[in-house]
Amino acid sequence: MTHFKKCIHFCFVFFLLPFLTLAQEGTRTNTAPSSTQSGKILLVPFEPKLYMSEIDQKVNQQTKWNFNQIRENFRHQLDTQLKLKFQSIAPVVSFYSDSTKMSKDLEYTYLSSNLSYELVNQPTAATAPTKKQEGIKNGQVAVEINSDKKFMNTKLPNLEVLTYLNKKYKVEYFVFINELDITTIMDSYDMASDTYQRQVAVHYSIIDKTGKTISAGLATSTFSSKENNPKKIVSSTFTPIASFIASKLAVIINPPKEK
Repeated sequence: MTHFKKCIHFCFVFFLLPFLTLAQEGTRTNTAPSSTQSGKILLVPFEPKLYMSEIDQKVNQQTKWNFNQIRENFRHQLDTQLKLKFQSIAPVVSFYSDSTKMSKDLEYTYLSSNLSYELVNQPTAATAPTKKQEGIKNGQVAVEINSDKKFMNTKLPNLEVLTYLNKKYKVEYFVFINELDITTIMDSYDMASDTYQRQVAVHYSIIDKTGKTISAGLATSTFSSKENNPKKIVSSTFTPIASFIASKLAVIINPPKEK
């Protein structure tokens, strides 16, 4: 049985490797094992207003979808890819649901969380002073221009929401997707092919049931400006990004055996 478990763990890591080479990330990770080594994972999708995209017009020309359809497609597909990857680690509950009860709990989670732009290499704190969604003003994201890499992080002014969700859904790890950006890499233009690169950036925070931040940062992947098919964009970028984020929790839930 021990040999079988080692084989399963090796196969999972081997499966992730090709995707990890495609996804790049700025991250802060607490590699110390949590007090709980296994348990359900809750996925919290990003709030719709935290979708920043420079490709919607091109996608509209190909699909005829309106802005809301494009945004919701990417929001849904990112959640789907994350669920697929995290299911290899532990059971998953997704808040991306049409269930009225779950929608209310998702809204409660949003209202109980603070969001702020932080430096990727800044120390992570599990809780923060009560400031409602710092970095968001009048329903819009207030982007602070800074040459240092920043990401949108989730902070919890209190842990009541985690206690409530842990009790109701029996979940022990929380994966907050804080923001999705799809942007143009300005200095990537290639005259020969008349193309440039675009970047997908996912801002995320992984927190355990005690409020400790396990990992938080940016996971990114790139694709060509010639590609405007949402299905192909998801396949080429969301899949490796989801694998990369999942790997951050995999090492906590299934730590490598010491030799």
